[in-house]
Amino acid sequence: MANLKDLINVNINRDSINIQGADIPILFDMQSFAFVAEAYGKPYHIFEKDINDMLKDGKVQLNEKELKIIHSLIYAMIKSGGTETTPEELRGAIPIHDLQSIFQKVLDTYQ
Repeated sequence: MANLKDLINVNINRDSINIQGADIPILFDMQSFAFVAEAYGKPYHIFEKDINDMLKDGKVQLNEKELKIIHSLIYAMIKSGGTETTPEELRGAIPIHDLQSIFQKVLDTYQ
């Protein structure tokens, strides 16, 4: 019997981001929905509506709501990728000047 990994790319939703010089694995899968809701404090379908609203005009303002959306998605992907953290710990770990590039990589994996 063939292995699935021999037939298709089983890492299509997997990548890594760089935080403070360390490569952190990220993954978006079914587990990620629960992690998004945990960090966002609202059900996933509300998060999905809010992120789509945030991205609809192509410009992202870094206001409190937008930062919560961004950090929630990053948190979910880091947790799904197998790294233990908390939303609070993660917010303190990402320098603001790195946030754009990290979010872009996460967003590319998400979409």
